[in-house]
Amino acid sequence: MVKFYDHIPPDLIKWLLKQEMFCVATAPLSPDGHVNLSPKGLKGSFHIISPNRVWYQDITGSGVETISHLRENGRITLMFNAFEGAPRICRLWGKGTVHEFGTPEYETYIPPEIRRPGSRAAIVIDVHKVSTSCGYSVPYYEFKGHRQALLTYYDKRERKDQADPNLHADKGLRAYWIDENLESIDGLPGLAVAHKVGLRPDCRDEMRDANTPEDISALSEKAANGHGAVANGNGNGVAANGHGKMANGHGGSPANGSGVLVKHAPRRQRVQDFVLAFALGLATAAIYVQVMSVL
Repeated sequence: MVKFYDHIPPDLIKWLLKQEMFCVATAPLSPDGHVNLSPKGLKGSFHIISPNRVWYQDITGSGVETISHLRENGRITLMFNAFEGAPRICRLWGKGTVHEFGTPEYETYIPPEIRRPGSRAAIVIDVHKVSTSCGYSVPYYEFKGHRQALLTYYDKRERKDQADPNLHADKGLRAYWIDENLESIDGLPGLAVAHKVGLRPDCRDEMRDANTPEDISALSEKAANGHGAVANGNGNGVAANGHGKMANGHGGSPANGSGVLVKHAPRRQRVQDFVLAFALGLATAAIYVQVMSVL
């Protein structure tokens, strides 16, 4: 049976981060436009900042539909499936923001410690609705590993740019962005910054491996500790797991600075919920007493 939430429940966080892939759906406003559905993979690409904010590292592709649609209207849905163990489907609905390679926001979300070859943007989603459903129709699939071809292809292109004095080789990554990523198939604007900035695209050797070991979360946490705490939308500065890096109390632009990364946001949230419920109970009791005194 389907269940709806206005945030990501604490018991879903570990399951979401465990999934090896997820799908992203977006669409233009025009009824004649093309609805897009893209699969996303690679270890450690998806991160949960708080119960209402997530993000993922967007690797360059032959199209730029998601980025173009988000620039136009912000609508986005992420879907996760259980391919092993108990069946489950989870959807995250929200408004997405694009932070391209070369922007300060991108550098804060994706420092070199966790950048993948071909990484072009950090896609940040403010989640306003979550659902879980049975997933009984989803078949079992055995996970054998992530494909290496994409990262190898873009690593070669990045190395061409790195060797070019102008960081813009004929067969480099920037040339690919200009050829393939400046507009959607419906003509909506795509990349606006990444292909113009004079930054050297680079990453660590371990991030060139599509099957980076499980300790990728440690790399993410190390990057997070150097870029400030994570706020959960109410100014508490709490990360829902070890992956968040943004300091922002109102769901807007990132704020640099020092901060403490706290891994146990769900526990804190439960305490806050208990305090709120207790306060509401006292208020209800007070109203009851007043009514009874009048009667």
